Amino acid sequence: MSINWRTLWPLLIIISIGAWLRLDHIGSLPPGLYRDEAFYGLDAAAILQGRWALYFAANNGREPLFMYWLAMFIAGFGRTVEAVRSASAVIGILTIPAIYFAGRWLFSARVGMLSAAALAVNFWHLAISRVAYRAITLPLLLCLAMGCAAWAAQSNGPMRRRRMIAAGVLFGLTFYTYTSAQMLLPFGVVFCVIVMATNRIRANLRPASTMQNAILPLCVGLIAALAPLGVWLIRHPDLFFNRAGQVSILNPVINHGDFWGTLLDNIGKAIGMFAAQGDRIWRHNLSLRPVFDGLVAPFFLIGMMVILWQVWQWLRTGPNPQHGKAALVLLLWLSIFLVPTILAEDTPHYLRAIGTLPAACMVLAIGLETSLAWLSKQGYLMGLYFFTRPFRGGITPPALAATFVLSISLIGTRVDYFDNYVKNPLTGYWLESHNVSLAQFIQQTPPTTQLYLDQRLANDNPALQFLAPQAYAPSTQVIAEGKAIVITPTQPALIIFDPNHDWVNLRNTLPHPAQFNTILGAQAQGDKDPQPRRAFVGITVAPITTTLVSTNFAQFEGGIELMAANTLTQNPATVMLVWRTQQPIHEDYAVFVHVSRGGTLITQHDGSPAYGLFPMPTWQVGDQIVDLHPLITQSSTNTHTTALDINPSTDQILVGIYRRSDGQRLKVISENNKMLRDSVMIFPTK
Repeated sequence: MSINWRTLWPLLIIISIGAWLRLDHIGSLPPGLYRDEAFYGLDAAAILQGRWALYFAANNGREPLFMYWLAMFIAGFGRTVEAVRSASAVIGILTIPAIYFAGRWLFSARVGMLSAAALAVNFWHLAISRVAYRAITLPLLLCLAMGCAAWAAQSNGPMRRRRMIAAGVLFGLTFYTYTSAQMLLPFGVVFCVIVMATNRIRANLRPASTMQNAILPLCVGLIAALAPLGVWLIRHPDLFFNRAGQVSILNPVINHGDFWGTLLDNIGKAIGMFAAQGDRIWRHNLSLRPVFDGLVAPFFLIGMMVILWQVWQWLRTGPNPQHGKAALVLLLWLSIFLVPTILAEDTPHYLRAIGTLPAACMVLAIGLETSLAWLSKQGYLMGLYFFTRPFRGGITPPALAATFVLSISLIGTRVDYFDNYVKNPLTGYWLESHNVSLAQFIQQTPPTTQLYLDQRLANDNPALQFLAPQAYAPSTQVIAEGKAIVITPTQPALIIFDPNHDWVNLRNTLPHPAQFNTILGAQAQGDKDPQPRRAFVGITVAPITTTLVSTNFAQFEGGIELMAANTLTQNPATVMLVWRTQQPIHEDYAVFVHVSRGGTLITQHDGSPAYGLFPMPTWQVGDQIVDLHPLITQSSTNTHTTALDINPSTDQILVGIYRRSDGQRLKVISENNKMLRDSVMIFPTK
């Protein structure tokens, strides 16, 4: 295959843009590590430990190719989010030259180049490239296999046979990528039936030559690559098809007794996903965003009309019309690989339909090429010649127009992804970012601290198991529901639990006296949760020693002592209070923190100490309760909050305690037991 170096530099620019989009902040954007990604990471880690497999049975079963690829990244970069998602991003980048290869040999170098550019700036492919789903490998293998087969079909003699064998191997390897690869079988059958049923094809067909030079070598490569997985499938057919049965619209639970109505509805949704309404699931897409934005969607529709016309002309008059057979390949590729999402719930589903993405980008490229060629022929692009003169023929007006269109699409994709998608809280919730926060929280725990972990957080949590395996070490004590724990009073401890369940029994087992510090974990929201919830809370338990707080900042009525008060310069600014009591407290008082500027109250934070987890009646004499109060300001429309910057020259921070029933404030007591004011100023300190 000869290389046209004149066209290589635009491809390198396209690949560079695609790489920039796919690798920028890959370890942190989007936030989280979904359970499927974590399962892949665990499988890859098992491979590095010598546990090889042809099919990974956990989590409904998974094809192996991505796991072996991922193992190389984990070996180099460790058990991190960056390693897992970089593996996917690199595959996404490699797919860009692969689709050029397919478009080049199916149609032309120009279609290949436009296809590569369309894929590089496509939101769907960008989003799937930046999360570690094994489905990302399917477009790459499909492009390589289709391109190799088209390349071989345009060769002769022994070279054709060798290339067909290579194409067969690539088609076989495709079955090791993702479940939707099974659509290659109906694709091949339908394509062969249509070709053989065409009268003009039958009149010119030489079966012996075709079998020897194309079909037989292709089948040899296919069988050789597919044989190991095929043997495994014969032994475990139930596991291989288990997931499909769970989500199929043949399931009465999913079709609600109306299979044909569900089928027709899914077909309409699948067709409409390209220009009208896309996948609703935040793990795959900016919810409901179509495959192509409003600028390029018309070119996709034009491309569809072009390939339908080319197929019709080819079927009517034979193989003479240019690109007729290639258009048939593209049409079948686009339509048959929509079947997995049509026959399953949640249509359109961008993972199940991932096999159709390269074909859709080629259709867009054909529509763009056809439209700009017509505009150029009509003279509508003459004004662009002025802008192409500096390139001295290196770029034509149609190419410049295509560059402009795809550049605008690139800007839209960039804004939608990095501004509208990854910053939306729902993206982090659906990708289970709270588990990454939990893993980081555990990783930061000093080795001398005894770890106690709620079994609700430890069970069925592949992300935690992958990122923080120390959470499952023998030294970690799992907190079983309804069972007390024993904490050594002289050893620091960290208790991590699910706050959405009653933790009174757990609190009653804490040692005394000790210092307790409450740390709120990240929020989470499952697919069916109406509102976000707190995913976990950490309680640090430190023995009372001379190194802990021993001063007395202020004394309140009822024996309540404010031991220390500090303003922490974090985002948001936070007031940290440390409380202690000299006697039992029988009423649930609340703490207030008021910030005034020039004598005017600008914000406040009220509530039970330690986010309500240590209300005052639970305090025991000698304990120290760390109590944090974030300082934020509310907008006038109550639509958003912002962190508050404390100005030492104009601002004052007052702290006090009040009775919930009537708002009556407790008095501050002086050293000689006199009642003073009803609050204490902690900032600025005197």
